[in-house]
Amino acid sequence: MNIALCTLFEKNYHYGVAALANSLIAAGYQGDLWVGFRGELPAWITGAPAYDAASGRFEVAPGLVLRMMRLDTPVHFTYYKPTFIRELLEKHAPEAAVMAYIDPDIVMKCDWAAFTGWFSEDAISLIEDVNWCFPARHPKRLLWQRFFAPHGVAPARTLERYYNAGFIAIPRAHTGFLDLWSRLCDLVLAHNAGQEKLKIGGGADLFHSTDQDALNFALTVTDAPLNTAGPEAMDFAPGGYYLSHAIGSVKPWHGKHIRQALRGQPPRLAVKSYYQFANAPIKVYADGDLARRRLAMRIAAAIGRVYRSG
Repeated sequence: MNIALCTLFEKNYHYGVAALANSLIAAGYQGDLWVGFRGELPAWITGAPAYDAASGRFEVAPGLVLRMMRLDTPVHFTYYKPTFIRELLEKHAPEAAVMAYIDPDIVMKCDWAAFTGWFSEDAISLIEDVNWCFPARHPKRLLWQRFFAPHGVAPARTLERYYNAGFIAIPRAHTGFLDLWSRLCDLVLAHNAGQEKLKIGGGADLFHSTDQDALNFALTVTDAPLNTAGPEAMDFAPGGYYLSHAIGSVKPWHGKHIRQALRGQPPRLAVKSYYQFANAPIKVYADGDLARRRLAMRIAAAIGRVYRSG
């Protein structure tokens, strides 16, 4: 089965793309990583002899090819995921049986052979979110049903879990799900007066996690089988060995580790996982800079052992 991967980035999230690619190389993945981007590319790409600016092709290691795609869309990338995945399957990767999207603040921790168990040609693959328990008759699910009903969208099944939108794998057989997810994103945007943000208001708001809420309602509308794992698969809970997801607005490459620790927020496991893959074989930091960053992370972790916010 041919599996292709994709991600989206802009601004300094290229540091995350490099770490993701390095982790895929370490895992033994061989194939394409389609990289949609907006703005200027960093020097580690444009200055690399292997980068072909005309085609966007960049073989970063034997077998792993980054396919850089400049995107001309005003849409916030968090809402653009379903459109991007569909465009890749239909126009750019016709040989792929499955296209998996991975956020650029994620790294892979396991071997590729272990990860491939996730994929099948009949099911959508997902990971439960940090707040994963979401009963079928949860008050917010009932409110979502009332909101979407006038738009002709109704659940076809019940689900008890809430899934993270940072990783999703769509087989070619279920590309129609991408249209559904995209449509629900548009309705959520309209409800939020066009505010293109990851988080709107507070947890009690009808749509707080915006595109992710749209995804989770869409999963109740489709009848596609789901291949899923718990929150530990993204290091949201102990015991994970698949992926590590650096959620939150402050990313590992932003630094500020000691400052965050003094505020009671020591480095999470995802920060440590990021630095494991941050600089090899793709090198984005000078050696001295990386050493200082790792030292700051270790100091922050030590602070966290004696002080953290409630």
